[in-house]
Amino acid sequence: MSQEKMMSVFPAAGLGSRVFRAARAAVLAVGMVSCLECTTDSGTSDPEKDPAPGAPSGLAAAVVSSSRIDLKWTDNSANEDGFIVERKAADGEYGRTATVPANTVVWADSGLAAGTFTYRIMAYREAEYSAYSNEASATIASPQPAAVIIDHSCTTLNHIPDQWITQAKKTLHIAYGHTSHGSQIVTGIQGLAALKGALYSFNSGGTGGALDLRDTPFSGAYDLGNPDRTAWDTAIRTYLNAHPEMNVIILSWCGQVSNATAGDIDTYLTLMNSLELDYPNVQFMYMTGHLDGTGLTGNLHLRNEQIRAFCRANNKVLYDFADIESWNPDGVYFGDKRPNDNCDYIDGARTGNWAEEWQNAHTKGVDWFECSAAHSQPLNANLKAYAAWWLWARLAGVQ
Repeated sequence: MSQEKMMSVFPAAGLGSRVFRAARAAVLAVGMVSCLECTTDSGTSDPEKDPAPGAPSGLAAAVVSSSRIDLKWTDNSANEDGFIVERKAADGEYGRTATVPANTVVWADSGLAAGTFTYRIMAYREAEYSAYSNEASATIASPQPAAVIIDHSCTTLNHIPDQWITQAKKTLHIAYGHTSHGSQIVTGIQGLAALKGALYSFNSGGTGGALDLRDTPFSGAYDLGNPDRTAWDTAIRTYLNAHPEMNVIILSWCGQVSNATAGDIDTYLTLMNSLELDYPNVQFMYMTGHLDGTGLTGNLHLRNEQIRAFCRANNKVLYDFADIESWNPDGVYFGDKRPNDNCDYIDGARTGNWAEEWQNAHTKGVDWFECSAAHSQPLNANLKAYAAWWLWARLAGVQ
């Protein structure tokens, strides 16, 4: 307020009077308060107020289990109240997943299902938020089924529920390539169907409620070693391209594992694995080679072990032809007695045939059935048939 205006307010007081001086001080004081209020209301930042927290950086995501992803990041702020973690699934939108305390630099996201998850985080302080960090993604793979090993422990027929036999006949379309040794499976299940009736019936095409089993359908290859060790790969691809309804493929060996090298078996395993990748809706059966009397130190056993190890490590389905030939139905092991494909064995100075011995001690038509069995005994083909139906049931879903 100017002195002129003050004189108009206080006309009786001179500029040097005590009254004027007091009035002038009061007016100035009011003016200072008004000025401070104007400054406060104008929105000018308080120079002492903390800045917004800095954005975190270096966000990384890592899968540590089938249901957990761990996050870690760099904290670039000294004044945050905490961090907000956001997550989105593939093709989804971000949503807040967690709020974690200040100075946190790691966090575990657990209870997740299979899928790809992307994360971002930001720091916050009261109502102020930093920019987002970089995004980080991690993928939890779908659980892989365990290896299915069909061996001597899968030769008890009455342990397979009838409904799973029926389910197999409804859902499976099987193509099986083999020569003489592999025919034991086919002649075994033929004999089983003759003994037990329609429940175990099969034919090419699956008509009349039978299992669809197409016997030796491949052109250009007969088994895994005839005419050579790789022709079967092309033969299977040609067949599947012409028959997309097929969902199970099996090929057997006929003596070729006995003289196979480790490299030969690697070729077999590699080609099988490639087929699985190229035809994901088809189940491919791996198989060991039949016994040859060379025992546990022979090349056959070593190569069969190579096949078994691969199947177990990579969750494959294996029909263990050789193992089925190494045990009698009572669970007596002959694998350490140099058994061969005819079921002959050597036990010290004694020789014998475990299949014939078991057949002679049991009732034909009740405990075992007569059937053709190339290079072997009927009981061997019986056990191969039981194991085959175990295999079909497992593929149809029984655990």
